[in-house]
Amino acid sequence: MSSSIGTTPVEEVMNTVVFTVGPKDKLEAVAKLFKQHDVNAAPVVSDSDVCIGIITSHDLVEYESTRIEMENHLKRGQGFDLAHYGGGQSSQLLRRPIDEVAIQMTTKVQTTELHSPLSRAARMMCQQHIHHLVVLDEARHPVGILSSLDILGHLLGEPVTRKDRTQSSSGQ
Repeated sequence: MSSSIGTTPVEEVMNTVVFTVGPKDKLEAVAKLFKQHDVNAAPVVSDSDVCIGIITSHDLVEYESTRIEMENHLKRGQGFDLAHYGGGQSSQLLRRPIDEVAIQMTTKVQTTELHSPLSRAARMMCQQHIHHLVVLDEARHPVGILSSLDILGHLLGEPVTRKDRTQSSSGQ
């Protein structure tokens, strides 16, 4: 192992290419963004570019699972009660889950700062059982994203490369 994480600042390891999404964006667009740019998480930002949440590939899987379950209920002639699936007191019957980022995102986003030690960020990720931290500037604007893979790559001395699929051929 060639690198340690003790005093290394987050800014030396984080990915500075950050793809943000808005709360009203559709999940299908987010899934396409993730696939195209080989990422698994995106900060959700307000109109003023302030981080208000995070959406991850795990959130997309949960949405799709709920959508399939709803379809199965409807095929059997049953309604789908939103209250049964975390919708609170509502007894609203839905034909499909709401496909906006705001409904599926995590609002209690875990964040870190540029100059924070990587060891603190790694500890936070372990304690919270998460794979991504949004790196914020003083104005709470996302300036980077730190993944567990970024930390592992740093420990191994192997830079993490992501495959941008924007120019992939149609034969793949």
